[in-house]
Amino acid sequence: MEDPFQGLAEAYEAWYETPLGAYVIAEEERALRALLPPGESLLEVGAGTGYWLRRLPYREKVGVEPSPAMRRLGEVRAKEAVWVEGRGEDLPFPGGRFDVVLLFTTLEFVGDVGRTLREARRVLRPGGALVVGILEALSPWAALYHHLGEKGVRPWTHARFLTREDLAALLGPPEAEGEAVHFAPEARPPYGEADRAGKRAGNRPALYLGRWR
Repeated sequence: MEDPFQGLAEAYEAWYETPLGAYVIAEEERALRALLPPGESLLEVGAGTGYWLRRLPYREKVGVEPSPAMRRLGEVRAKEAVWVEGRGEDLPFPGGRFDVVLLFTTLEFVGDVGRTLREARRVLRPGGALVVGILEALSPWAALYHHLGEKGVRPWTHARFLTREDLAALLGPPEAEGEAVHFAPEARPPYGEADRAGKRAGNRPALYLGRWR
């Protein structure tokens, strides 16, 4: 299968260093940390360049990443994690292996969403937590990414987008929810003010998060 991230890995995190990107990623991290449960072991499926593996407070961290380009860079940047080549549809672990499984903007790029979620649940220990973050399909940001994909811009050429309702249909009601970034991609600073205005206007958030047991 073609790697949609080939040639993009080195620049993948550069956007986070721009004023807009720094605000967005900080808000996403705030929302993610609010949902993360305690535990010893974390599996991130679709770990990319290891951005979250470097930041999340778990004693044992494992990243599964199918893109060779992203995984090679992740192995350099997140040396504290164990890296495994693999896909979400067929995780190379026994059942009940992890306390927490994280899929953060991963379902957009898997071949089979339902199978990936079943595998994520299979490798959770009893009582463990599945945390899923998606680029909300009805948000202004997903509209931009969809447009870019139609114009042939990678990785969006390979992306699909889900709503929170789609996740609930697949997993049932979440135990807890979170969200981040309600303004449109063209927003200008101050971003906090733009975010509050976007929320008042009824915009879907760029990122929706849910936690399931």
